[in-house]
Amino acid sequence: MRLVLTENLKEDMKLAKPIYEKGSILLNKEVTDLFKYKDKLLELGIKHLYVEDRYSHDIKVNDIIKDTTRRQGKKIVKKTFNKIKKGFIDLNIGELKAVIEEITSELVKNEDILLNLVSLKSASDYTYEHSVNVSIVCISLGKMLGYSESELFKLGMGGMLHDIGKTLIPEEILNKPGPLTDYEYQLMKNHPELGFNYLQQLDTVSPLSRIVVFSHHERVDGSGYPRGLMGSEIHEFARVAAIADVFDALTSDRVYRDKWPTYKAAEYIMNNTERFFDYQLVKKFLPQISFYPNGVEVILSNGYRGIVKNQNIGFPTRPLIYLIEDDQGNEITKEMDLLKHMNIVITKVIV
Repeated sequence: MRLVLTENLKEDMKLAKPIYEKGSILLNKEVTDLFKYKDKLLELGIKHLYVEDRYSHDIKVNDIIKDTTRRQGKKIVKKTFNKIKKGFIDLNIGELKAVIEEITSELVKNEDILLNLVSLKSASDYTYEHSVNVSIVCISLGKMLGYSESELFKLGMGGMLHDIGKTLIPEEILNKPGPLTDYEYQLMKNHPELGFNYLQQLDTVSPLSRIVVFSHHERVDGSGYPRGLMGSEIHEFARVAAIADVFDALTSDRVYRDKWPTYKAAEYIMNNTERFFDYQLVKKFLPQISFYPNGVEVILSNGYRGIVKNQNIGFPTRPLIYLIEDDQGNEITKEMDLLKHMNIVITKVIV
């Protein structure tokens, strides 16, 4: 399978992964007449699709957690956040605990798959998908740091609830398509404290999870908020969550911008190490990412076009490429291992 822009759908493509809308299947895998749904999909904010065609039938894109677990997490986050919007105080978070335990269990057992968060999501569902992804990244990085399963669970819970304070921010500010005014930005910056204060009422949420909610916007140089903490003054869980939050936000479509390619988000994290992010944590995080995930179409420095087929572990910028076009635009079908062609680099990602 491979990832394509919805606007570039062609008649020979069939859907390789289901598309969900509001918890229900909108289009199931194996649908072959995708082209006729293009306008509707774009209207729903679904800008990317995994498809299978003659170039990509043997390219595998592995999920880091089960699709059913991801969807369940998203459903429960949405349910939880909606209750808070309606003024519920005493939440029963048993369902949330169950799904975080399942995510933790799946990630602990998963020894092989690099972190690939490319998923079929719409900008309108960003808040709920983002909450699940931040939890996944937090747990994955915590696993690399040698945390116990109990610690991973508490970190994952903090990641899942890190934006809970946004439920108390006006919708017109949250979903504003343009830049926020200074006043609106100051209101938005209140969400960590609002979320923390809300969770203080619940003895079912660990203090370690709450500190993630309170401090995920702190930065190691002291430029963050709400308290302007520096370096080790920021709890390590919150420093982990800061990386997870920014990485997933950059690689997601938003109402005001398109998502960044994974490699560009990774470069941003790398370039802002020791300014915003903890150097030791970034060192653990970056090797776990697929800079160019399987199924992504790329242009090479020699002018050839291809699809990433597989990863070379430990060399995130040198994957195996299935070439489909030469520098003259002629169709070809052969593989190129960039680890064996060090003079050639990826210059562009198509999606």
